[in-house]
Amino acid sequence: MNELKIHFENCYGIKKLQHTFDFTKSRVQIIYAPNGAMKSSFAKTLEDISLDKVSEDRIFSERVNHRSALVDNRDILKEEIFVINRMQDADFKEASTILANETLKTEYDAINIKLNDTKKEFIKTIQPYLGIKENVIEQTISDTFKTDIYSFIESRTTEINAIETPILTNIVFNEIFNDKVSKFLKEKSFNTKIKEYIAVYEKLVNENTTFFKKGEFNHNNADNVTKSLKDNGFFKAEHKVKIKDVEIGNIDELENVIKEEKEKVLNDPELTSKFNEIDKALNANNELRNFRSYVENNQDIIKEFIDLENFKKKLILNYIANHKSEFDVFAKLYTETKTRRNEITIEAKKEQAEWLKVLAIFKNRFTIPFKIKIKNQEDVILKNEPASLIFTYEDGASTKDLGGAEINKSLSTGEQRVFYLLNIIFQIETRKKIATDQLFIIDDIADSFDYKNKYAIIEYLKDIADDHRFKMIILTHNFDFYKTIKKRLESVNNWEGNLKAVKSASEVNLVPGEKQDVFPLLRKNFPTCEKSFISCIPFVRNLIEYTIGTKNTNYLILTSLLHIKPTNTAENIKETKEHTTGEILKIFNNIFGTTATLPDTTKKVYDLAISIAEEIEANKAIEPVLDLKSKLCLSIAIRFKAEEYIINKVTDVNFHTNIWSKETGKIIGQYKTEFPNNKKEIEIFDRVNLMTAENLHLNSFMYEPLMDLSEDHLLTLYKDIKELECTIA
Repeated sequence: MNELKIHFENCYGIKKLQHTFDFTKSRVQIIYAPNGAMKSSFAKTLEDISLDKVSEDRIFSERVNHRSALVDNRDILKEEIFVINRMQDADFKEASTILANETLKTEYDAINIKLNDTKKEFIKTIQPYLGIKENVIEQTISDTFKTDIYSFIESRTTEINAIETPILTNIVFNEIFNDKVSKFLKEKSFNTKIKEYIAVYEKLVNENTTFFKKGEFNHNNADNVTKSLKDNGFFKAEHKVKIKDVEIGNIDELENVIKEEKEKVLNDPELTSKFNEIDKALNANNELRNFRSYVENNQDIIKEFIDLENFKKKLILNYIANHKSEFDVFAKLYTETKTRRNEITIEAKKEQAEWLKVLAIFKNRFTIPFKIKIKNQEDVILKNEPASLIFTYEDGASTKDLGGAEINKSLSTGEQRVFYLLNIIFQIETRKKIATDQLFIIDDIADSFDYKNKYAIIEYLKDIADDHRFKMIILTHNFDFYKTIKKRLESVNNWEGNLKAVKSASEVNLVPGEKQDVFPLLRKNFPTCEKSFISCIPFVRNLIEYTIGTKNTNYLILTSLLHIKPTNTAENIKETKEHTTGEILKIFNNIFGTTATLPDTTKKVYDLAISIAEEIEANKAIEPVLDLKSKLCLSIAIRFKAEEYIINKVTDVNFHTNIWSKETGKIIGQYKTEFPNNKKEIEIFDRVNLMTAENLHLNSFMYEPLMDLSEDHLLTLYKDIKELECTIA
């Protein structure tokens, strides 16, 4: 993999991006992309290729999309791309506890998600029959049949399919099997009444009916036969049935015969007497009044009370049989996916040695408040079970193991991201086995980590980069991380691999990044580059602040070149506009320990800063992308003009007397106090304070706020400030 040519149009906010990455010159390409430029969209588009998904513009979906990625003038293969997205929350769902490579894990999860969705639809179908909440139905089935729902499918499918005409579907499960009713039905005295009722019932069936016979053909069987004949159009086809020499030719006649036979039994005085005993027992318990009414209207079920556990099973099986199509979809999907799920588990088991290796790498490199181990190593090997992780916390002499769902509640967001990183390391180690070249797209992998773990990530990336099969494109919006990783990976990354994303209204361009660190370049070039000279003012001012202090005269002089200050007679410091480049050169040489010279030491620094800003504005079309020096110079000129405007407008004598103690924010605050209704001017000055405050006070992040700042925003602000000047004139 020597070269990667990408051409994206209308992909997740990227209007257009064309670039050729040359991996022969730099195996690692590092892109600094300010927020909103292209970083995540770039990674997402390449991830789509790896997943065989179509890319799109999420906002303007109607726009025509184009996406191509060519490796050495051929389409890149999806297997050659591995996208590492920015840190995400870890997923501790049961489906994800399997320790396998990402492809297997994704397939395993997809199967389980589809299976669970189908199970939910099936449960939703039978819920009205049970009269309980959907989320407890699966457990009810498991408790009734003493097995999990998938084993239930395997053991009961044949039995369910054999029920051609379901019965008892008018009986609501929870009307009988709730705590109060179940307890009552199991009482010895009531159980005796049930047995007496059944004995009389069976005697009457044998003695007083023409068609029914105990143990062979009772009224339930008759109801089933009647329903089946009716549903299948038996009588409409002009067929007849013959029952003990009685010929029946239509459904109404058959139903009447069955009804008469049932009434002979149920209305018999002896059976009625036994029913009244049951009814009296139910009526004596106020908590069972609803159940009493239910039994009264469904007297046929009394005989089922003698074996409640069997009655439970019979009800559930008949409910399901009444919706065979939904059950069949669920059962079929389970059967079809069972083999593949087992295969994935077996493949995952083979990779446990790799996980132990990854855990060792992880433990040696990263700082975390817990230890990680595989919970069921023996079961993984001997019983072919998926492996899961246990997190062990130690607090002095106390230890605590956490696993499964409780992990999701216990780990902090940062710790969950560390767990995500553990999965990423495993994916990378797995890909080391692949013989072909691999392209890694790494999207802000170190974001939100503390510095120790951030540097551990950088060192791990360096180890990866040392493998010639791996080519990397690292994207970040963090300039400090960009600068650090550029330095740490310089053995595999030269300056041609350092890029910056620049977004315009029509496209994104990847332009060369800084060849060297900013500060050494400023120190080296200030005698020959006027932009570098002006840019050194805040840099040297901060050096004096950190090494000597803010009372130093040179510090005060440079401060007056970042703010509009009058003459300071006490310190013998000129006003801002009177300082020359020759005066400032002496300060630079003193701090840098140099003997540099300038071709002209009489130029006023103020005038030089303004002239550079004017030149930058005039050359906007020629140089649309501003380097750091240009942004610094423009920011200084903006502040000069803004403060000068305000100082000329403010009338407060005390303000002018104490101007040396005023920073830009306080100067703008005074303007707001005197001119609260000047909304347009205040909006401009707020932008000045927002855009220039951090830019002109260097910190450990090395100009990151200025790097992120859009060229257009700075140039527009400079133009707005100039227009305010015109109103004074």
